[in-house]
Amino acid sequence: MKRNKLFRLLVSIFLVPWGMILLLLAGESPKGLLALVSGLGVSFVVAGTVSAFREVAIVRTESEDAAEDIAARLQDRLQQPPPFGLRLVSPQRRGYDGYYSWATSTQPCELFCAGRSVLHRIDADLTARKFAPVEQVMLRKLQEGSVIRILFLDPRSDLISRLAREEGQNEQQMLTDLAASLDICERLYALLKGASLPPRAELHIRVYDQVPYFAYHRENKQVIVGFYFATALGSLSAAFEVIDQESQSRFEGHFTSIFERSHSTRILEEVASQRAVPFMNHALVRDIRAALEKSTS
Repeated sequence: MKRNKLFRLLVSIFLVPWGMILLLLAGESPKGLLALVSGLGVSFVVAGTVSAFREVAIVRTESEDAAEDIAARLQDRLQQPPPFGLRLVSPQRRGYDGYYSWATSTQPCELFCAGRSVLHRIDADLTARKFAPVEQVMLRKLQEGSVIRILFLDPRSDLISRLAREEGQNEQQMLTDLAASLDICERLYALLKGASLPPRAELHIRVYDQVPYFAYHRENKQVIVGFYFATALGSLSAAFEVIDQESQSRFEGHFTSIFERSHSTRILEEVASQRAVPFMNHALVRDIRAALEKSTS
C-alpha cells in the first residue's frame, strides 16, 4: 500500500517539471504546433499539482475515515448475532392473520400444516374472515400448482381422551372437531374429481396416532408453531415464528417423521405429482366414521 502511494506521488511530482519544460519549449506566444505543446505543458503542471495535493492531503484522510467506518460496521455485526430460536408473533393462535397469507395469495406455495384437528380450525378462521370454505380455497391453491400436506390426529386414537383431559376440553368436542376435518376431506375430494390440476400440484392428507406436542404451520420458508399446554385449549395458546433454519428443521423433523410413518392405512386423501386423478381411502373413511359414531353414541 505504501509503495503504491509513493509511486503515485512521484508520478504526480514528475508531471510538474515536465509540464514546465514543455512550456519553455513552446515560448511566450506559441502558434500552431507550439500552441499544442504549450497546452499540454499546462495540463501536466495542473494535473501533477492537483494529484500531488490529493495524495498528500486528501487520500490519507479518506482512507482513515473508510477504515473507521468498516471497523465500526464490523463491530456492530459482531455485537448483534443473527436471530435464533422463536419469536412471539401472536398471544393467541386462533385467528392469527399470519396463518392465512397463503389463502389470499394467487401464487403457488408449499404448505405443511400439522396438529390435532387442523382443517376444522383453518375452516373456522377462514369463515370468520368471510372467505370461501377451506376446501374451495385448497382447490384453488392446487389449481395454482401448490403442494399441500395436512396431518391431523386419528379419531380412533386412544390419545383422544387423554389429550382432551389434559387441556380441560370435552372429549366429545375434540371428536366433533376431528369429524369436521373428515367432512372437509370428503368435500374436497368431491371438488377434485371434476377439477383440472397442473402436473406440479400435490395434496397429501394423512391421520396419525402419536402425541403431537405442538401445532405446526409452514408456508414456504416461514414456520409458525404453537404449543399445547394443560392450562388452555391448543388454539388459545400463543403463536411463535421459528426464525433460524436449524430450528425450523428440528420442528419440521418431528412431523416429517410422523408423515413418513403414516403408511397406506393412514393415507386419507392424495393427489400425487404428475397425476391428475385424486385418491380417497374410502375404507379408512368408513372405519373412522364407524369409530366416531361409536364414540359419540
